[in-house]
Amino acid sequence: MRTAPLPVRPEPGTREPLSRYAVRLADANGVPPSRVLPPWRHDIDVPKNELATISALGKLQPAEAARMTMDRYPLAIRGHGPQHRHGWRLHHSVRWICPTCTPSTGHTDLLWQTALMPVCLQCDRYLTRAGTARAAIPATPRVLELADILGELAEASIDDRRARERLYRLRRRCQASAATITATDSDSGVLPSIDVNAARKWTAYPCPDPVTAAALLILAGGRLRREKRTKPRHLRRHQSAAFTSSDRDRLEWFLTRIRHHITHDGLHPDHVPALLPQLAGDNERGPGAWLSLTRAATALHLLINTASGRDPSPEVSTQALGVHGIPTCLLIDGVHTGAGLRAQDCDLLTEALDRLLADGLVDYQRRRDILRPVTCLPSSTTRRLPAASRAVSDRILALAWIWTRFTHGTLRSSPWPTTPDRDVAAFDRAIDPETRLILHEAGQQLLADADLLQIPANETTWVGITRRYG
Repeated sequence: MRTAPLPVRPEPGTREPLSRYAVRLADANGVPPSRVLPPWRHDIDVPKNELATISALGKLQPAEAARMTMDRYPLAIRGHGPQHRHGWRLHHSVRWICPTCTPSTGHTDLLWQTALMPVCLQCDRYLTRAGTARAAIPATPRVLELADILGELAEASIDDRRARERLYRLRRRCQASAATITATDSDSGVLPSIDVNAARKWTAYPCPDPVTAAALLILAGGRLRREKRTKPRHLRRHQSAAFTSSDRDRLEWFLTRIRHHITHDGLHPDHVPALLPQLAGDNERGPGAWLSLTRAATALHLLINTASGRDPSPEVSTQALGVHGIPTCLLIDGVHTGAGLRAQDCDLLTEALDRLLADGLVDYQRRRDILRPVTCLPSSTTRRLPAASRAVSDRILALAWIWTRFTHGTLRSSPWPTTPDRDVAAFDRAIDPETRLILHEAGQQLLADADLLQIPANETTWVGITRRYG
């Protein structure tokens, strides 16, 4: 018989264990937790029928319920065999909680069931064993950094063999350090306090004491660093390849907002530049940042087409923006298929849309169509340029400069797709303010001349021209 969903269905949290979600779902509806999930389940080896039951009761996708279990992690994390030995997972009798968050809010983390996460990243305190009266101790910055790195490695290890090998080697080093560590090793002040007896218990299962486990992680993972620069932890959001119901609701909300701007502000796909404005806090743009902003522009182009009642495709949008051939991404696929829109992508699109509206909805498609056939500067502009800027190569860079300034797109969408954007950036830094003003006036003149050549037949009088073009 099909299980009917419960009336109140809270959203699963980031890395929330299935057992914790079952308790929240049961409490929200006033039913015993055993109706949602048997009490002897430890978020691992959960049968498919029980996953199907909790998915039906909470109206979740099967992938969402599976994401809250340890079963999705590789053997290097969850351990081997029915007893889950020789991995990072703690013994079933050992339960770590946050002395600050768990008693007040009930917050727990799926990775707290492993020695990879001996701290709470919400309050920056060391975890404690459930049932022990231990005060909350602030964690050191190095432990917090390691916990961030290990959390990322745990997610990466699901698909990346190299991440699994790094975690396997780290566990072997921790186990070796646990056999030789002494209480005097923490006297230097670098390591947290060490419980030697708890350290010696790191055999088939990790050390049961979280503070000692943190000390062992510092000893064994001293050279563990991020392989690439990421955002600070308080700015980073968890992203998964699977869309949730919140992502789908967020997409519907964003489409509703776009329909409002289409009706009241005249928003059109032609108003989308090939390179969306970056977020206000991201002052540094790396060499490959153009790709993510161009993908976001393609997604916004798709969204406006969809809200306008058209049947768009990513190929049509990239062709219109002049960036055909770029690889697709989860953002474009989620918008095209209607699967959802993640929170971080929604923030980028929302801020970019606000910027476009504040600038007055410029017709960037028209600008691209006008400037694409232009292959040389007007002679009046060339005569005004300094003698050092009249070389053929500098003239091409000047045209490329005008393209990037007036179309807000990269050179990939221009008539010179093989010219590196860094050359235009270097050209912009080298020219003086007078040359910059001359080139800006030339770009404005090219756009104005195209307007005069396309005056409608019924507006050939000066009154009509003034009314249309000012």
